[in-house]
Amino acid sequence: MFGLASISLSIWLLGTGGGFDRLRASIVAPPRTRMPVRGIDVSHHQGVIDWKAVKDADYTFAYLKASEGADFRDTRFLQNWTEANAAGLVTGAYHYFTFCAPGAAQADHFLAVVSSHTHVLPLGVDVEFTGNCKAWDSVPAIQSELGAFVKRVEAARGEKLLVYTAREQFDELIPGSLYEHAMWIRSLWGEPLSMPWLFWQYSDSGEVPGIRGPVDLDVFAGSSREWQERVESRFQP
Repeated sequence: MFGLASISLSIWLLGTGGGFDRLRASIVAPPRTRMPVRGIDVSHHQGVIDWKAVKDADYTFAYLKASEGADFRDTRFLQNWTEANAAGLVTGAYHYFTFCAPGAAQADHFLAVVSSHTHVLPLGVDVEFTGNCKAWDSVPAIQSELGAFVKRVEAARGEKLLVYTAREQFDELIPGSLYEHAMWIRSLWGEPLSMPWLFWQYSDSGEVPGIRGPVDLDVFAGSSREWQERVESRFQP
């Protein structure tokens, strides 16, 4: 026989509100006593955001999508950047790397979008199969173009990029030349213990005050003191 609690949990998990994803995120997320610094990453898909409400909910940082490919500029980037900074969040920008445009052209586009913005978090590049174009030739070709993108952006900015990818795609997509870079790892089923990481995206279905609908949740790999030291150094060695 199932108890009332079991029945209630089953109904919640089968509901339309993404109950299973919320439960998974609550189990996977590390306790704040160990990793207290929480953040989100967003794009135009989240629509209008009340950044003060996000800050008041004890979120510290935000990664904002700036660009994609060689010609797409996120339509909410400028407003998100302005309002998130005004609300007191520590911000960073990232580029979604497409497999169907030259890496150098994507780098120039990303640099043009972020050139007038002063950031604290390292600039990021999002590399993943999910949502990407299908007309690519080979993984080595992707890695080569990604290398060209990283080299061009880093030469222009004088700083190392943060590399984002899913844990299950890391070994296939990320070339060895980038292994020394700081990593932002998507891992929805548990902490990515087999590799060093700077940021961990532990949920893609979070509920955050000030945002309608699901949002990605992230955590910094360190204490509040370590975070402050990183912020003061602008994440540079």
